[in-house]
Amino acid sequence: MHLSLQEIMLRLSLVPIAVATVIGTLRFRQLPVNLRYLAGLLWFVMPLQILAFVLMLLQRNNLFVMPIWNIGEFSLLALVYSHTLQSKPLTRALPWVVGGFAAYALFDSLYVGALTQFRPGQQVLQNLLVLVLVGLYFRKLLQELHVQQLKREPMFWVSAGLTIYCLGYLQIALFSSYLLRYSEQLNMNVWMVHSLLFIMLYCCYSVALCLPQKK
Repeated sequence: MHLSLQEIMLRLSLVPIAVATVIGTLRFRQLPVNLRYLAGLLWFVMPLQILAFVLMLLQRNNLFVMPIWNIGEFSLLALVYSHTLQSKPLTRALPWVVGGFAAYALFDSLYVGALTQFRPGQQVLQNLLVLVLVGLYFRKLLQELHVQQLKREPMFWVSAGLTIYCLGYLQIALFSSYLLRYSEQLNMNVWMVHSLLFIMLYCCYSVALCLPQKK
């Protein structure tokens, strides 16, 4: 069976998430609370990724996975950054932010999209919210934290990976409708770029989970 480059990249995207999940499971007891929530994110995402991949191979609709993925991923990332930043105003605000996002994602999927078409609004909003959390982390890193080697700081790897992924995915989500109309081949190439961004993100997660924790 001949596979296109896009199909190969899609299959390869399963590898880093599987590796990160194994690392998070093996090192769970040694991880601080914020990275334990990151490991929980991997346990949540892994079966959804497999389910979406299997449905794609069977040529079945897998768009119902998106709102579940978006809500769960943002909720767990909010917990990761809440425990990292230790900010009382942020801790009080995040449940409202997560609840508002969940309500919007459910409304957008069930009422507007009916789970039959790609709805980029959820991805745009989620990535913007994640970038806000990442920005707050980098602000605190510059102002308050005393980090001698960034490469040995787990949350730096998490935040750097999310920054690159979210900025790249925003471009895909914003122009996805146009790309679908313009060229199917161009659309496939763009989603191959998404696979590369996805692989990069979970490689960053793996590095963060592998780093020795500070005593």
